[in-house]
Amino acid sequence: MGTPVPASDLPSGTAVPDDDLSDSAPSVPAKDAYGMPGGDISAGQLFGDVGKTVIGGIVHGAGNLADVFTGTAPGPESHASRWSAPFAVTDRLGQLDPDQALVHQAVNNGYDRAFGTGPAAQTIKERIPQATEAIGTVMGLGGLADGLTAAAPTESAEDIVARQAQSSAQSTSAAAAAPRLGQTSPELRQAIVSAAQRNGGAVNPDALVRHVEADSLPVPVKLTEGQALQDPIRISAEQNMRGQADGALAMRFNEQNAALAQNMYALRDEVGPDVFTTNPVEHGDTLIKAYQDKAAAADADIDAKYQALRDANGGKFPVDVKQLTENVENALHQDLLYEHAPKELGQLQSLAESGNMTFEQFEAMRTNLARTMRSSSNGNEVAAARVIRQQMEKLPMAGDASSLKPLADAARSAARKQFQTVEADPAYSAALSGKVPPDTFVRKFVTGGNRDDVATMQKNLSDNPVALQTMGVSTVDHLRRAAGIDDMGNGNFSQAGFNKQLQALAPKIKTLVGPKVADTLEQVGNVARYTQAQPRGSFVNNSNTLVGSLADHGGGLLEHAVNAKTGGIGGTIARGMLKGRATNAAIQRSLAPGAGLDQLQ
Repeated sequence: MGTPVPASDLPSGTAVPDDDLSDSAPSVPAKDAYGMPGGDISAGQLFGDVGKTVIGGIVHGAGNLADVFTGTAPGPESHASRWSAPFAVTDRLGQLDPDQALVHQAVNNGYDRAFGTGPAAQTIKERIPQATEAIGTVMGLGGLADGLTAAAPTESAEDIVARQAQSSAQSTSAAAAAPRLGQTSPELRQAIVSAAQRNGGAVNPDALVRHVEADSLPVPVKLTEGQALQDPIRISAEQNMRGQADGALAMRFNEQNAALAQNMYALRDEVGPDVFTTNPVEHGDTLIKAYQDKAAAADADIDAKYQALRDANGGKFPVDVKQLTENVENALHQDLLYEHAPKELGQLQSLAESGNMTFEQFEAMRTNLARTMRSSSNGNEVAAARVIRQQMEKLPMAGDASSLKPLADAARSAARKQFQTVEADPAYSAALSGKVPPDTFVRKFVTGGNRDDVATMQKNLSDNPVALQTMGVSTVDHLRRAAGIDDMGNGNFSQAGFNKQLQALAPKIKTLVGPKVADTLEQVGNVARYTQAQPRGSFVNNSNTLVGSLADHGGGLLEHAVNAKTGGIGGTIARGMLKGRATNAAIQRSLAPGAGLDQLQ
């Protein structure tokens, strides 16, 4: 055991173990308690075998603390070396025998639970080379005993989230995270496991949801501690200190911006793998042409049916033009539209006087009426043209045409169906009339159209996969531009602009891009808000003047943030250290995988 040190010679507050620890104390399975191979060892045997290491660690740690605050350099003349000489404590964990390694791990576990894992607390560990021994000076063997029982059987991230989902206090957040957990990186899942092991199996539920949301995007986004916790003090400190530690935080913020933009391109590719148009004008050209092609096919089918009717009547078109004219005049008078009728009424009346109307004249009049309906700015004229067109589709036939009725019905039905389809879809009508140019077509009918009209568009273009994909791509592109990212991928992603437009599209977004991509777009909006929002109470300096000053002169602001998170421990220890190593350590903590998961308060 070496030469004992009287209790009076130990630093004040140092805990001394009871020498009367027998082997009859409860057994601790080495493998379960420490995650290391080995048989069962009793608590008494453990303390008996490694008591020298424990006491030496406490004394050596006291010396280290003295070295820290007196500025004594490590070495043979340091307080740590001189005080711990009787115990022959080794300096490197790699040189410890297995039992000493167990104690080292147990002490660290106890320290983390006693003082947390905040920036200042962890800085003490980093600053003192022999961290295990130093811990003993502030926690005593009571903390060590707590550390010996701290370890729990290893759970997977899925197990931890599932267990928290069943807890009434944490079920909502954990349940929200569970479906996306399988899409996250191994790095985050390990961080969940590590945080839970430090906190008795629990992790911060809100930080969990935010990390999972960010990490499960097509292009993962890594949150900082402040962002994951949405803690206004930590968010302010991170933003205001972004010029320090070689700009590590600034680099993270830049990476987040790039990842958000890349997510928009990834979703664009998912929505429109066959779309190669790149801007609203080209998207509009694609949709207009799709409608025109659809109309051409419908008109060709109608013409073919009318041609079959004419052929069956010996090459003559069997329309009773006098009866048609009478029907038109009566319908116009009924709707008080006779005085507003377009010139086609006069043409029809002239044909009625001659008693003959060819198929070509019939088709030309139908086409002219459709054009008037789409292009006229006079509402009454449009309504009158519609009445004439509807009467023409009824196609009254001359003479005994009972044998021609099936062919006539097929032609009338096809014409009526096309007429109604165009009338019910404003985008279809505009595409045929040419009144809305490609430049504004998408904005007017896709991103600016109402929910029902967008659904009608999708129904009418359902036989054109590229057109459907173009509607989705134009939506994603619209959101990307609203976020401030141009067609070349340049710009700063604006969560405010993105979320405003996403909310405006909410009634129809699932129709345009599908439920899966719609959910992911909402996820992008949430993550963008986590990375950019400045909660009430934050004090972010959005100019670069303070940031530059802090980069030059140190960590008073970060010290304030650390003190707020650690209950004041930074006030007594960190003041002289935050300007250097502690500031870097705090920044590294903010940037660690799963940062904030272990903050349960």
